[in-house]
Amino acid sequence: MKHQKGLILIELIMTIVLIGIIATFTGFFIYSGINGYLRAKDITNGSMDAQRALDRISLELRSLDYFTSAPVLNTSITYESTESELSGTRILRYDATNKAILIGRVGSEQPLLENIQPGSFKLAVKDKDLDNDGSSDDIEAIEVKFNIVDIGTNFNARIFPRNLVEKTW
Repeated sequence: MKHQKGLILIELIMTIVLIGIIATFTGFFIYSGINGYLRAKDITNGSMDAQRALDRISLELRSLDYFTSAPVLNTSITYESTESELSGTRILRYDATNKAILIGRVGSEQPLLENIQPGSFKLAVKDKDLDNDGSSDDIEAIEVKFNIVDIGTNFNARIFPRNLVEKTW
């Protein structure tokens, strides 16, 4: 019997199947890596935006002088500030329709942060007797909490307004 040279059909089919299996796993690993990178990038950008928003809220609420209307539970705070850059009647509020936190002068507030997870925004004013006059009429802190859609982390800040406690010294 002569020695046959060349490929037979079975060898060719096995080579194609092995190349297909290797290509499938390679594609899966590349897809997983790219998908993980994009997810990490989105989480990082969302976290940075949330931190910037918390910094801005802290800047505004730390220097408020008084509330111009009673705070609406978990929704908004209207306040007055005499700081030169932030003077006038200002508002911090949550817009449930657009899932956004808005801040600015009353009537011209601008979006500060969007994609807030519905039901996660909390805005609370904590009062306490800080000047020892027997009544809990001083503002100890203002707490802001929220989650951003698809990130799943709680972002919160506790702001201590410096102008709302009567100085007795």
